[in-house]
Amino acid sequence: MVLAIVAIAYLLGSIPVGYIMCKVVAGKDVRDGGSGATGATNVARRLGLKYAIVVSIFDILKGVAAVVIAGVLAPEIDWIRGIAAVVAILGHCFPVWIGFRGGKGINTALGAALVIAPLAVAIALGGFVVTLLIKRFVSAGSLIAVIFFAISVFVLGERIGVGNLDAKIIAVAMPLIVFFTHRKNIVRIFNGKELPPMK
Repeated sequence: MVLAIVAIAYLLGSIPVGYIMCKVVAGKDVRDGGSGATGATNVARRLGLKYAIVVSIFDILKGVAAVVIAGVLAPEIDWIRGIAAVVAILGHCFPVWIGFRGGKGINTALGAALVIAPLAVAIALGGFVVTLLIKRFVSAGSLIAVIFFAISVFVLGERIGVGNLDAKIIAVAMPLIVFFTHRKNIVRIFNGKELPPMK
């Protein structure tokens, strides 16, 4: 059952919504411009905000679905939702359907985390919004958000109802994955050359 859940989570995460959207709307590979990713931020650069919102919603739902399905199929395993969340995020970042070149994992991580640790997500979103307002870069906000999420889980823990093993698994994995997928963004931020969220 664990292997089946892992496979389902990965395949869900691997659905390249941004890639499909850009192909259908503009006949282009969204990865050929901007940051080279398939996520909503790059879709906004290539197609505009309204398409990016649609992509965001579906990418969030991929994370939600992976975690919910894992919880339904194996409710007795106290870490299975956390593993499903991590695998879905990895699927989004490295989708089998398009040569393992996908997005950066933020919205799929958001969907998974919303199910597992909603109060920690609320704190993380606060950090995201403040950083976005100050720095004007989605990437910077995303990096701060995953740090805030991890701090919320490990420091506040039971006080905000996120002391479960699932939450701890994604609190460790999310920053590692997101910082890796944003490594080029980090370099551009320090060099003052980060891309704007839209043209």
